[in-house]
Amino acid sequence: MTVSINNQVWRYIAEDASIQKDLQRDLINIRGLARYLIDKYHISASMDAVISAIRRYETECVFEDNTKSIDAVLYSAVITTKNYVTCITMKEHEFKTISSDFVGKNILKENFRMLKSKEIIKLFLNQKDLEKKIVLFSKENILSVTKDLAEVRITMHSNATETVGVLARISHEIALHDVAIYEMISAIPEMLIYVKSDDLVRAHKAVLGLIQENKK
Repeated sequence: MTVSINNQVWRYIAEDASIQKDLQRDLINIRGLARYLIDKYHISASMDAVISAIRRYETECVFEDNTKSIDAVLYSAVITTKNYVTCITMKEHEFKTISSDFVGKNILKENFRMLKSKEIIKLFLNQKDLEKKIVLFSKENILSVTKDLAEVRITMHSNATETVGVLARISHEIALHDVAIYEMISAIPEMLIYVKSDDLVRAHKAVLGLIQENKK
């Protein structure tokens, strides 16, 4: 029975990044957390049993604790934002069109981001004069057009590529602010995160909070 309660409690904690974060930093009241889990998930166990499971989680479940290394990377990070961004998702066949001098220099003005896989291309560009840009590509190759996005650009130390947990830390913090990430492009020292325009303020606040936290 104890094993079952442990598994239940550990699963609920593992699914909640905010609880894990507070446990790591010793910022959470264990009895209060136990009451919260019992009430939310209707756990059929005593308060003491749930408290015991939480304490076992802290000692037996290994945290990926690279806090100091991550903090060092984020300390010098710089954040900028851009609104009115559109993402055109298209088939890989359009790569030749995008890379041509005519399109790159005269129409898109080289001010765009591109994410390319084997079969798909995502092109992030300024929403201004969007219709003029869309007609450059074959209709049959365009899979979707997503408007009203915003870009959060984070410039970090190059050590970010060697530091475990940096990208996870940033994405978790954004999730804790109830923001869904539309797309993420990692090109360290730059990291580009795309969210809905309506979520830009909260996403910016989340990332800025991480940076300021490490400068205290």
